[in-house]
Amino acid sequence: MLLYHRTSKLAADEIIANRSWRSRENTQEVYFSSIPDGQTEGYGAVVVCVDVPESVAELEDEFPDGEQHFRVAVSDLAGLPVSLHR
Repeated sequence: MLLYHRTSKLAADEIIANRSWRSRENTQEVYFSSIPDGQTEGYGAVVVCVDVPESVAELEDEFPDGEQHFRVAVSDLAGLPVSLHR
């Protein structure tokens, strides 16, 4: 499943270059949206996308317009290809 994560330019460059993620949460999870825009717009100017196996994405929230938010463990994201969303 293709998921989108908003972040800073510096963090996006690091995520893409190293294919590694850091969580700001104590849970060691990273939060994603099913769409590049929407409820996550305040979380950073840059959007990265990653194709995540559905089995590791845990639904966090759903919105009336169909947008969904997911959380994924940092360990499940390790090594997955990441790209900038344009």
